[in-house]
Amino acid sequence: MELSPLAREKLAKIGELTEDEKTRLKYSEQLTSLLAEYFTGELSCDDLWRELQEHKNAGRGFMLRDTQLRLLEAMRLSSSDKDIEKLHRGLLAVETLKDDGDYVGLENELKFIDDLRRQYREERDKTYDRIKADIERRVRLAAQQLAGQAVTKGAAIDIQGSVEATAKASPEWKSFVARHENTYGQRFKEHIARMREKLNV
Repeated sequence: MELSPLAREKLAKIGELTEDEKTRLKYSEQLTSLLAEYFTGELSCDDLWRELQEHKNAGRGFMLRDTQLRLLEAMRLSSSDKDIEKLHRGLLAVETLKDDGDYVGLENELKFIDDLRRQYREERDKTYDRIKADIERRVRLAAQQLAGQAVTKGAAIDIQGSVEATAKASPEWKSFVARHENTYGQRFKEHIARMREKLNV
């Protein structure tokens, strides 16, 4: 493998890699390939499990922990349900290969993440709907006053578009989103950090 000039410079400062470090580096690159195939759907969860079982049987148990840590790092509060499901299945599959695995404990940790993501979405949707409903009432009232009569069906479509745009641009919504992202983002990061510590033992 060709090292970058910066990597060579760092190596010169700290000395040559040990055999163990060279092995870890080699299999780290293989793991990157393996997970890329898993994320793109070229490799099923069962395939991933079989590949990792072979590594474990060959005395490379460190691949199990490394895989889980990488899967955990890929999780985001904003990840799609499909991506989260894939990450969860991967994490749990690897856990079954560990001699000291705690499947139920990991399942509970992942359930906490699911609950946190659900709360995050529900609170966000509920607040947006409230702001939107308030704006819609005001817009409809203003439209009725201008027209001096009931809003026509054609105008209602225009009102709906105006309401969506106004709600998303409102200071109240922007302020809520900033606070909401910060609060839930922090809770999510803290939980991921706790899980990383447990997996890294």
